[in-house]
Amino acid sequence: MGKKSKKYSISKIDIFLGDINGFKYPQYIIQINDLSLNDYLNLHTKSSDFDLLLPPIAMFNNEDQQKAINLIDFRNVTMPLLICSDDMDFSCTIVSAYVVEHDDIVLWKHFGYGLDISTSINVPALAFDKIEYSAFTNKFKAFALENYGGV
Repeated sequence: MGKKSKKYSISKIDIFLGDINGFKYPQYIIQINDLSLNDYLNLHTKSSDFDLLLPPIAMFNNEDQQKAINLIDFRNVTMPLLICSDDMDFSCTIVSAYVVEHDDIVLWKHFGYGLDISTSINVPALAFDKIEYSAFTNKFKAFALENYGGV
């Protein structure tokens, strides 16, 4: 992990196209430090519930894709981070984080299922340097727009 910000350890964040177990073709992966977001969630919940979930990129529903693109830049919102790989839309499993901004960090304060985080996922919050988080959101949007048929 990186530097400290008051009470949070700053994590590294990235998104890229890579190989994932269970998928024939490369998929988008959100990476936190040296772990995929899926592995981070599995590790802290002692489960494998998050194995076949993917970031909301190349979604089958254009309205859902536009919503994911629009939300990525906002703070004090619930951001969908992983969705069901079978449906690739917001009709199935959604893992979201409540995103807040402090002076020098962006924080994924708490995690849960659904766009409203109706059921909590008990994992530690994640804090990111604002500049690095901005680079992540720019890459996320670029990947999403490459695969999106909307405006």
